[in-house]
Amino acid sequence: MAVRKVGTCDITRELGRGGMGVVYEAEQVMLGRKVAVKELPAELAKNKEFVERFKREGKVYAALQHQAIVGIYDLVEKNDAYYLITEFVDGADLSKLMQQGGALPPVCAAIVGARVAEALDHVHFHKLLHRDIKPANVMLSRYGEVKLMDFGIAKDQTADDLTRDGLLVGSPSYLAPEVLGGERNDAQSDIWALGVTLYELCTGQKPFTGKDQGSLFLAIRRGRFAPVRSLVPSVPSRLAKAIERCLKVKAKDRWRSAAALGAELDICAGRFLQNFHPQARLLSLMESRGYALPVDNRTAIDAGSLIITIDEDSRSMPAPPRPAAERWARALAATVLVVAAACACAAYWMHLRP
Repeated sequence: MAVRKVGTCDITRELGRGGMGVVYEAEQVMLGRKVAVKELPAELAKNKEFVERFKREGKVYAALQHQAIVGIYDLVEKNDAYYLITEFVDGADLSKLMQQGGALPPVCAAIVGARVAEALDHVHFHKLLHRDIKPANVMLSRYGEVKLMDFGIAKDQTADDLTRDGLLVGSPSYLAPEVLGGERNDAQSDIWALGVTLYELCTGQKPFTGKDQGSLFLAIRRGRFAPVRSLVPSVPSRLAKAIERCLKVKAKDRWRSAAALGAELDICAGRFLQNFHPQARLLSLMESRGYALPVDNRTAIDAGSLIITIDEDSRSMPAPPRPAAERWARALAATVLVVAAACACAAYWMHLRP
């Protein structure tokens, strides 16, 4: 590793890398805390547009002070390189959690969704758009905290966009129909993306798919998807309806705000939490999927919540859908049985008539 120190931080290890940066774990020795350091790749640091985007991401983080949004500590320029120093979240993103154990228990999906919706409402209140809501950009800490991250393509609704006209920004599977249609992004596009994320958390699969990007975009614009409960009947009806409302093709038919969606998801979660604290429930989910707390923090785990979550975890991943031919055969067999039963009843009543 070329760089060992950034500002007051000592780099300890690489956490991951992507097209827009490399993320390291580091330690602020004087303060005795872990932090995350995101570095803009050297090849991109030579491009003024990418440097401006990187700086804008730092300014966006600085403008947002919310418990469900990763906090920022500093923006450092060193030897023509750029670094963002942010809060370190000890845990896993939702994408990794699903890889570990499939779909989340519905109550956990509702709790996570409510916290992300609250964070989005805070973002929208500041006239900003996230534009990249997806499971990989939501972290769940080993302490049961939900953190929205990666504002690399966030947009200030009051400022000019850095994206050239005609270019789509965001992850294809989470783009709203109006975005694909070339309309201006707004808060409803973020709500759509959160709906896709919640659908994925509850069912283990995306609502819209295609063999290529063209067919995927066509599916999104048509807005046809399998109802949540047709894939996972155990998802409560109210939660399923809340998710499906996010996925209405016309933006005006979705939730009027992220705050309204968050309030509904809190109600959905509250019906099943009973006496358990939401954070304890998420904490026990992390425990059940292999992200155990340090030994000295284990007293924070609600034993009853842990038992229930492990039990739900074992039942959360839906069975793979049956092939179409098998579904049609089952439907035909059921129809034949119904008709046969009706004929038998008719014959019986005819026999009883004088």
